[in-house]
Amino acid sequence: MSKHNLTKVEALKLIVPVVDGEATADERQAFMDFIADHPDVRNKYESMKNTKSLLSSRCPCETAPDSLKKFVNKVCNKSSAEKETENSISNMPDRDPKQPSSKSYSSSDGNLKKLIFGVAASVLFLIAGWQLFSFFNSSPQQPSYNIEEYAYRHFNKHNGNYVEPTINTASLGNAEITLAADYNMPMTIPSLKNASFKGIVYNEFVPNFKAPMLEYHLPSADEYIYIFAFKIKQLKAFKKLFRNQEAVNTCDRPKDFHVREVEGKHIVSWKWNNVWYAAISNHNGDKLASLVKPLQFSSRK
Repeated sequence: MSKHNLTKVEALKLIVPVVDGEATADERQAFMDFIADHPDVRNKYESMKNTKSLLSSRCPCETAPDSLKKFVNKVCNKSSAEKETENSISNMPDRDPKQPSSKSYSSSDGNLKKLIFGVAASVLFLIAGWQLFSFFNSSPQQPSYNIEEYAYRHFNKHNGNYVEPTINTASLGNAEITLAADYNMPMTIPSLKNASFKGIVYNEFVPNFKAPMLEYHLPSADEYIYIFAFKIKQLKAFKKLFRNQEAVNTCDRPKDFHVREVEGKHIVSWKWNNVWYAAISNHNGDKLASLVKPLQFSSRK
């Protein structure tokens, strides 16, 4: 395969060769570059790797028992001997053309043994296939989560109201210091126009993954704004929490943002340095983005 950006179809075809180590270095690199920005294909790749690992651990190759080896060798040796006998008989001159040849008997006997051997092999394959079928049906699928959808869930859970903060401070600077020192989360806390910062709620965003929720109050409308923040490195390590792919493609510069609607609510996403942000409120997405410095509505035109 030539060096170029893969299409999704090409990437899907490369999953098995990459997992099995049969892809070339160029193919593997192109594939890895592709799945870095395509979580759906990355999920299939990780699932295939996990499946192969589980099969290797739960269904290891077993050595055939000695009795089976002896049986196979016996059948093979007998088959070879019969072929030699047939060849020697066929080379002998016919003394009596009317006398039935022993070749037909030996041939029938050999065919019968081959049939028995084939049936036995088929049974073994059926047993192995049934074990694989049971294994795949019993193996739990790894769950996956979407940032925008879970941002909506948290907002809906609290009805968009005030949530008692874990880090109770109105100072953006103090909040940044606390996040970096106590939670290993160095980041820039956005300043919102005409809104007051109420602190940070640090809680479980999805099962087994915690994230800070920045809380703001807009006095003019008496409404709250939630902004969830994620270290992109942690998202990639967790492998179960994904961003909207269109948002990933859109948010390149600090002023870029993306709006996605979930159940009637607009979630605004953007990226600053190595941190991904997802904001939600009762506002229109463009209106919400206009409150965040330095996001600019003009950057979408």
